[in-house]
Amino acid sequence: VEYIGIDATGIGYGVYENVKAFYRRATAITYSVETKNKMVEKGKDVFKSGRIEFDQEHKDIAQSLLMIKRKITPSGMVTYASNRTESTGHADIGWSILHALINEPMNHSKRRTSTW
Repeated sequence: VEYIGIDATGIGYGVYENVKAFYRRATAITYSVETKNKMVEKGKDVFKSGRIEFDQEHKDIAQSLLMIKRKITPSGMVTYASNRTESTGHADIGWSILHALINEPMNHSKRRTSTW
């Protein structure tokens, strides 16, 4: 395991604390407007560049990702949210994919690599 990102907002904090007890490198993700924007922008970058694929029969993945919509907060800020449905939950699969992708830096192609 290289990375575990856990939604630590609200009741998710208990899950994060339990995982952190046996995997010290677990990362808490606290949802905010900024965090959601970073997650969605990173996801768009990864999908548009063709660096991730999934089999077309996994329609639940596409449905869940498509449930995540751009919204405007009451204060006028852009954020992303999803409605809860019986078939996709609260876009749980989509958000979990974005949790994993956010671990990669936004400028992945410009990062220096070391050679030994």
